[in-house]
Amino acid sequence: MTQTSKKQTSGGLQSTDYTLEPDTMVWWTTPVLRRSFANVDAINQELKMLVLDRAANTKNVQKSNHGGWHSDEDLLSWGGEAIAQLQQWIIGAFQDLTNATAGGQVYDGKLELNAWANLNRRGDYNMVHTHPACVWSGVYYVETGESPTAEHPKSGVIEFIDPRAGVEMIAAPGLPFAQTKSAVPNSGDMIVFPSWLKHFVHPYWGQGDRISIAFNIRIRPNL
Repeated sequence: MTQTSKKQTSGGLQSTDYTLEPDTMVWWTTPVLRRSFANVDAINQELKMLVLDRAANTKNVQKSNHGGWHSDEDLLSWGGEAIAQLQQWIIGAFQDLTNATAGGQVYDGKLELNAWANLNRRGDYNMVHTHPACVWSGVYYVETGESPTAEHPKSGVIEFIDPRAGVEMIAAPGLPFAQTKSAVPNSGDMIVFPSWLKHFVHPYWGQGDRISIAFNIRIRPNL
């Protein structure tokens, strides 16, 4: 089958819909951005030092994390060139996702961002969760540590759950429903997704530090 992308039309087809054949439409698709930034060694090193210093001197915030360390959600106020660059990357991702999904419409309001650091070591993971009251959420990978192995093929992997209610009740050829999607990230990668999309992170079984920065994007109306 040939997949053909479609933009919004008078018939109601949205920019995230597409066709497999002229008479076969696919609706309710979920856009996820995955972007890799180049030449980020210096930025990642600065971010790593900031995170390790905070982890050594501030308390752990318990959210979806099982083990590991979770910072307060004020990371974008920590200061420094690396934080400023990260904020620009987040805003750029939001703008590109809006252009890709909004069918030519623009947002009317102001952006509100918050971000926090996650430091995981051997056996640490994040439980299934969403990010309520946000539009987009995402994660930037500062240091991914050791890669998955044959013994632990999903070590540190982020996994997303099919959001459609009840889809696990239907068995069909090819099993097009109730499938999870996963990504094995690299340092310098950013993944952005709708905040309502359920996701989790498998236990990390490598040695050393695994550092990521998660963030939320909200649109606040102009008052």
